[in-house]
Amino acid sequence: MYIISKKKDYYDGVAGTTGIDKTIIYDREIIEVEEKDLPNEFKRYNSGSNPKRSIFLKLEDAIIKSELRVVYIATSPFIIGFCGKLYVGWKLHSIGKELPYGGNELITTITHNNENMKKLLQPHSWGGSLEDNLNYVLSHDPIEIFRSLNTPVFVYDSDYGRTSIDKYWRNQPKFIINPLLKEYQFYKVFNAVQAFQEISMFLGGVLGNREKEIVNVADKYKITQHGFDKWSFRKEPQNK
Repeated sequence: MYIISKKKDYYDGVAGTTGIDKTIIYDREIIEVEEKDLPNEFKRYNSGSNPKRSIFLKLEDAIIKSELRVVYIATSPFIIGFCGKLYVGWKLHSIGKELPYGGNELITTITHNNENMKKLLQPHSWGGSLEDNLNYVLSHDPIEIFRSLNTPVFVYDSDYGRTSIDKYWRNQPKFIINPLLKEYQFYKVFNAVQAFQEISMFLGGVLGNREKEIVNVADKYKITQHGFDKWSFRKEPQNK
């Protein structure tokens, strides 16, 4: 597999030991998807006559058990789509030193151990049963999401990039196509060799991404990312 990317991920070095197969090309451009273009599973509210929030997002309602809040003040989940399957991980937040401009430093620990998280989180919250919501996400067949995005990797991060905490704390959710998996410590799930091989097989098999058709992300997401819309290259219709 030949990777095109401006940033390095933890599995990139494998190509140097296994050789580069240029018939399989991964154009790993990082794309942030707008709310209106999200897969239905990750939209704030599903459309229809009786709109409701997706079960995928109800994991955000998970609450640290009261007796453990002296260690962790909060948690925020993330869902990684990797080569045809979904994986749930968690950020565990602790309070660090005071910052000179107000608030406190946020110390974040990342885990992919859902069984251990069940011991840290309350079994029920506003979003319902933690066990049921987890099982729903992990058993969901997401293959159409991968095909619609035309990518082997994506992430829904319910609180992206936070480094501090203050009284105005609000989650900052983001959906990213081709994220850097090292930022989510995904090597705890797949080591570098495994990750490289899985992506290569998924591109060459399920997505059929070959040298003659170097397309990683659906065009509509790239257009949005670069500030264009559907009328950017053609004239808008006028009323007669």
